[in-house]
Amino acid sequence: MGASDLEVWQAAASGDHAAFHVLVDRHGPHLFRVALSLSSGRADAEDICQETFAAAFLGLKSFDGRASVRTWLTSILMRRAAKTWKKDRHARRAISLDRRADDDVERENPGGALADRLKVDAATGAADQRMDVLEVIRTLPPEFRAAIVLREIEGLSYQEIADVLGVPRGTVESRLYRGRAELRRKLTGY
Repeated sequence: MGASDLEVWQAAASGDHAAFHVLVDRHGPHLFRVALSLSSGRADAEDICQETFAAAFLGLKSFDGRASVRTWLTSILMRRAAKTWKKDRHARRAISLDRRADDDVERENPGGALADRLKVDAATGAADQRMDVLEVIRTLPPEFRAAIVLREIEGLSYQEIADVLGVPRGTVESRLYRGRAELRRKLTGY
Protein backbone atom coordinates (compact mmCIF):
# COMPACT_ATOMS: atom_id res chain seq x y z
CA MET A 1 0.00 0.00 0.00
CA GLY A 2 1.26 3.47 -0.88
CA ALA A 3 1.96 6.37 1.39
CA SER A 4 -0.94 8.47 2.65
CA ASP A 5 -1.60 11.91 1.25
CA LEU A 6 -0.25 13.51 4.42
CA GLU A 7 2.97 11.50 4.21
CA VAL A 8 3.39 12.46 0.56
CA TRP A 9 2.63 16.10 1.38
CA GLN A 10 5.25 16.08 4.17
CA ALA A 11 7.83 14.71 1.74
CA ALA A 12 6.88 17.33 -0.85
CA ALA A 13 7.04 20.12 1.75
CA SER A 14 10.56 18.90 2.61
CA GLY A 15 11.65 19.48 -0.98
CA ASP A 16 10.90 16.12 -2.63
CA HIS A 17 9.62 17.18 -6.06
CA ALA A 18 8.70 13.59 -6.97
CA ALA A 19 6.35 13.52 -3.98
CA PHE A 20 4.59 16.62 -5.25
CA HIS A 21 4.13 14.88 -8.60
CA VAL A 22 2.48 11.99 -6.73
CA LEU A 23 -0.03 14.47 -5.31
CA VAL A 24 -0.64 15.87 -8.79
CA ASP A 25 -1.21 12.37 -10.18
CA ARG A 26 -3.53 11.41 -7.31
CA HIS A 27 -5.66 14.52 -7.28
CA GLY A 28 -5.32 15.90 -10.80
CA PRO A 29 -8.29 14.01 -12.29
CA HIS A 30 -10.62 15.08 -9.45
CA LEU A 31 -9.49 18.70 -9.66
CA PHE A 32 -9.84 18.72 -13.44
CA ARG A 33 -13.43 17.42 -13.21
CA VAL A 34 -14.28 20.16 -10.74
CA ALA A 35 -12.57 22.83 -12.87
CA LEU A 36 -14.30 21.59 -16.01
CA SER A 37 -17.65 21.74 -14.27
CA LEU A 38 -16.99 25.30 -13.14
CA SER A 39 -15.37 26.79 -16.23
CA SER A 40 -16.51 27.69 -19.71
CA GLY A 41 -14.37 25.09 -21.44
CA ARG A 42 -11.51 22.64 -21.37
CA ALA A 43 -8.80 25.27 -21.88
CA ASP A 44 -10.05 27.33 -18.93
CA ALA A 45 -10.26 24.18 -16.79
CA GLU A 46 -6.68 23.28 -17.67
CA ASP A 47 -5.52 26.80 -16.79
CA ILE A 48 -7.35 26.69 -13.45
CA CYS A 49 -5.78 23.32 -12.61
CA GLN A 50 -2.33 24.51 -13.57
CA GLU A 51 -2.72 27.62 -11.43
CA THR A 52 -4.03 25.46 -8.58
CA PHE A 53 -1.00 23.18 -8.59
CA ALA A 54 1.38 26.13 -8.92
CA ALA A 55 -0.24 27.79 -5.89
CA ALA A 56 -0.22 24.50 -3.98
CA PHE A 57 3.47 24.02 -4.69
CA LEU A 58 4.25 27.50 -3.41
CA GLY A 59 2.06 26.94 -0.37
CA LEU A 60 3.23 23.44 0.60
CA LYS A 61 4.81 24.62 3.83
CA SER A 62 1.78 26.68 4.84
CA PHE A 63 -0.64 23.72 4.74
CA ASP A 64 -1.34 22.74 8.34
CA GLY A 65 -2.82 19.29 7.76
CA ARG A 66 -6.10 20.01 9.59
CA ALA A 67 -8.09 19.26 6.43
CA SER A 68 -7.37 16.50 3.95
CA VAL A 69 -4.94 17.23 1.13
CA ARG A 70 -7.83 16.82 -1.33
CA THR A 71 -9.90 19.44 0.52
CA TRP A 72 -6.92 21.80 0.64
CA LEU A 73 -6.28 21.43 -3.10
CA THR A 74 -9.97 21.84 -3.91
CA SER A 75 -10.15 25.03 -1.85
CA ILE A 76 -7.21 26.44 -3.81
CA LEU A 77 -8.96 25.47 -7.04
CA MET A 78 -12.16 27.19 -5.94
CA ARG A 79 -10.27 30.42 -5.26
CA ARG A 80 -8.62 30.21 -8.69
CA ALA A 81 -11.99 29.55 -10.36
CA ALA A 82 -13.51 32.53 -8.53
CA LYS A 83 -10.76 34.77 -9.87
CA THR A 84 -11.52 33.49 -13.37
CA TRP A 85 -15.25 34.19 -12.91
CA LYS A 86 -14.51 37.75 -11.81
CA LYS A 87 -12.13 38.31 -14.70
CA ASP A 88 -14.62 36.88 -17.21
CA ARG A 89 -17.45 38.98 -15.81
CA HIS A 90 -15.48 42.15 -16.54
CA ALA A 91 -14.33 40.93 -19.96
CA ARG A 92 -17.81 40.21 -21.35
CA ARG A 93 -18.58 41.97 -24.57
CA ALA A 94 -21.30 44.60 -24.67
CA ILE A 95 -24.01 43.97 -27.26
CA SER A 96 -26.05 46.74 -28.80
CA LEU A 97 -29.78 46.50 -28.24
CA ASP A 98 -30.32 47.92 -31.74
CA ARG A 99 -28.31 45.21 -33.49
CA ARG A 100 -30.17 42.46 -35.34
CA ALA A 101 -29.80 39.04 -33.70
CA ASP A 102 -28.52 37.40 -36.87
CA ASP A 103 -25.81 39.98 -37.76
CA ASP A 104 -22.93 37.82 -36.47
CA VAL A 105 -24.30 34.68 -38.09
CA GLU A 106 -24.70 36.48 -41.43
CA ARG A 107 -21.04 37.57 -41.32
CA GLU A 108 -19.89 34.01 -40.56
CA ASN A 109 -22.06 32.23 -43.17
CA PRO A 110 -23.38 34.67 -45.76
CA GLY A 111 -26.18 33.45 -48.01
CA GLY A 112 -27.21 30.38 -46.00
CA ALA A 113 -30.64 30.08 -44.41
CA LEU A 114 -30.59 31.27 -40.82
CA ALA A 115 -32.36 28.12 -39.60
CA ASP A 116 -29.76 25.93 -41.32
CA ARG A 117 -26.90 27.91 -39.81
CA LEU A 118 -28.33 27.71 -36.29
CA LYS A 119 -29.43 24.07 -36.49
CA VAL A 120 -28.17 21.88 -33.65
CA ASP A 121 -28.65 18.12 -33.54
CA ALA A 122 -31.06 16.91 -30.86
CA ALA A 123 -29.44 15.75 -27.62
CA THR A 124 -29.33 11.97 -27.38
CA GLY A 125 -28.25 9.69 -24.59
CA ALA A 126 -27.25 10.24 -21.02
CA ALA A 127 -23.92 11.88 -21.92
CA ASP A 128 -25.65 14.62 -23.90
CA GLN A 129 -28.15 15.18 -21.09
CA ARG A 130 -25.32 15.46 -18.58
CA MET A 131 -23.59 18.01 -20.81
CA ASP A 132 -26.85 19.98 -21.05
CA VAL A 133 -27.23 19.99 -17.27
CA LEU A 134 -23.59 21.08 -16.87
CA GLU A 135 -24.26 23.98 -19.24
CA VAL A 136 -27.20 25.05 -17.07
CA ILE A 137 -25.05 24.70 -13.94
CA ARG A 138 -22.52 27.06 -15.54
CA THR A 139 -25.23 29.74 -15.71
CA LEU A 140 -25.82 29.69 -11.94
CA PRO A 141 -24.32 32.43 -9.76
CA PRO A 142 -20.78 31.40 -8.73
CA GLU A 143 -21.60 30.67 -5.07
CA PHE A 144 -24.46 28.32 -6.04
CA ARG A 145 -22.46 26.77 -8.88
CA ALA A 146 -19.56 25.92 -6.57
CA ALA A 147 -21.80 24.29 -3.96
CA ILE A 148 -23.77 22.29 -6.56
CA VAL A 149 -20.64 21.03 -8.33
CA LEU A 150 -18.90 20.01 -5.12
CA ARG A 151 -21.96 18.20 -3.75
CA GLU A 152 -23.79 16.77 -6.75
CA ILE A 153 -20.90 16.10 -9.11
CA GLU A 154 -17.97 15.48 -6.78
CA GLY A 155 -19.96 14.01 -3.88
CA LEU A 156 -18.31 16.01 -1.10
CA SER A 157 -20.06 16.10 2.27
CA TYR A 158 -21.61 19.33 3.52
CA GLN A 159 -18.74 19.77 5.96
CA GLU A 160 -16.11 19.17 3.26
CA ILE A 161 -17.81 21.79 1.09
CA ALA A 162 -17.82 24.21 4.02
CA ASP A 163 -14.09 23.59 4.50
CA VAL A 164 -13.33 24.03 0.79
CA LEU A 165 -15.36 27.22 0.44
CA GLY A 166 -14.40 28.61 3.86
CA VAL A 167 -18.01 29.20 4.88
CA PRO A 168 -20.22 27.81 7.67
CA ARG A 169 -22.10 24.57 7.04
CA GLY A 170 -25.43 26.43 7.20
CA THR A 171 -24.30 28.64 4.34
CA VAL A 172 -23.51 25.52 2.30
CA GLU A 173 -26.98 24.15 3.02
CA SER A 174 -28.57 27.45 1.99
CA ARG A 175 -26.54 27.70 -1.22
CA LEU A 176 -27.40 24.11 -2.13
CA TYR A 177 -31.10 24.69 -1.48
CA ARG A 178 -31.18 27.88 -3.51
CA GLY A 179 -28.94 26.47 -6.25
CA ARG A 180 -31.13 23.38 -6.63
CA ALA A 181 -34.25 25.56 -6.77
CA GLU A 182 -32.65 27.68 -9.49
CA LEU A 183 -31.65 24.54 -11.42
CA ARG A 184 -35.21 23.18 -11.19
CA ARG A 185 -36.53 26.48 -12.49
CA LYS A 186 -34.07 26.57 -15.41
CA LEU A 187 -34.62 22.91 -16.29
CA THR A 188 -38.42 23.07 -16.21
CA GLY A 189 -39.72 21.49 -19.39
CA TYR A 190 -36.38 19.92 -20.28
